[in-house]
Amino acid sequence: MDENMNAKSHKVPNQLFFNLIQEDLNLGKTVKFNVSGNSMLPFLKHADQVTIKQPINNNVNIGDILLAKHEGKIVLHRLVGIKDGKLILAGDGNLYQKEIILKDDVLAIVMNGFRDRKELNVNSWYKKKLGMLWYYLRPFRYLISKFNS
Repeated sequence: MDENMNAKSHKVPNQLFFNLIQEDLNLGKTVKFNVSGNSMLPFLKHADQVTIKQPINNNVNIGDILLAKHEGKIVLHRLVGIKDGKLILAGDGNLYQKEIILKDDVLAIVMNGFRDRKELNVNSWYKKKLGMLWYYLRPFRYLISKFNS
């Protein structure tokens, strides 16, 4: 029997939730939690689960999905660029919004994702390249969204 079948779910304020996650990450633990929102569609959707850990030596690469602080909030978005020592993040489902952060704002890197007990391999080379292609298609996705409105 799946050990998660009897797991309880609790809703806590975001700040408390991420403080608890940060404590575990600081201890070198891997943390698993449910995604909230759809900004990472189509690669991650609301209620998918992700496992995260602190990046080794703060080493992150283009295409990685990161948990990071941005303007007092926590975001789970893809690293799409690095410019002048700053990291540029974007949600896969967002058509124009980007976040610019410092490397010190990175809390964790996504190691994998799960949907309905199925592994998503979001950290594979292929999925990272596909995520970046999806990002570069933003202008075309925006135009298509205008025609479908």
